[in-house]
Amino acid sequence: MGAVRDEFFRRYATSPMHVPRLERFLAAYDTGEPDAFAATFIGWDRECSDAEAARIVTELLALFVDETGSVVRLSDDAVRGAVRWMARSAALSSTERARALRTLLSSTTPDAVRQTTRILETAAAMDDAAGLVADHSGALTRDGG
Repeated sequence: MGAVRDEFFRRYATSPMHVPRLERFLAAYDTGEPDAFAATFIGWDRECSDAEAARIVTELLALFVDETGSVVRLSDDAVRGAVRWMARSAALSSTERARALRTLLSSTTPDAVRQTTRILETAAAMDDAAGLVADHSGALTRDGG
């Protein structure tokens, strides 16, 4: 295992039982270049002022699995958007942001994944996408997910 992957696990695995989940997460985002996504993700984390934002995002994205148990891969821009939104949204508490992101990641139908990707990619370009994610989360709750 490379130094970058070691750092990734030190930063985001809150216990040894999280390591296999994070290994599957990294495998889903593998670009063919060893450690490339892990290094990129750590870079996004370093851009943030919230020390917990990226850890929360890894936990939620590692659990974003389809009916076969495979991690659903979003675009890199969507993942960056999730980290930025989790770190920067002043309109909601950290717990509320995590709940909203969990709701956003609750459906793995192709349409839901496309919509989630679009919302999170938009969040990457916005300083505060709280309304965007909250509106979508509310729609999922009203529509039954």
